[in-house]
Amino acid sequence: MTDQEKSPAAESEEGSAGRGDLLRGVVESLLVDLKGGSSDKDKRRQVEEWLRNLAEKYPDFKIEKGLRDYYLAEAARLRGDFDTVSDLGEKLALGRSVETFLDRAADYERRIAGK
Repeated sequence: MTDQEKSPAAESEEGSAGRGDLLRGVVESLLVDLKGGSSDKDKRRQVEEWLRNLAEKYPDFKIEKGLRDYYLAEAARLRGDFDTVSDLGEKLALGRSVETFLDRAADYERRIAGK
């Protein structure tokens, strides 16, 4: 079947698939950047929030697994920071942040296991 012979429904499906592939590439790139600790904390939070919203809209993108992996990577990065500081207040703040990221990772692990 040539391009001229395709039905409007077939063209619509191909267009949707193409848009999905474009968005999937964006999501995958952002997840890699998050896991790598790119940019500053506020920008990572903005990306994280957007990805959480997308995870509900596009479950086939496996965003929840990527966010779980990001939370684990962030907890490990903060744990490394914890070892380098000497101020007790900073250690407390980092320890709390590590716990928060591990809790988020565990939450996503439960979500993934429940599917």
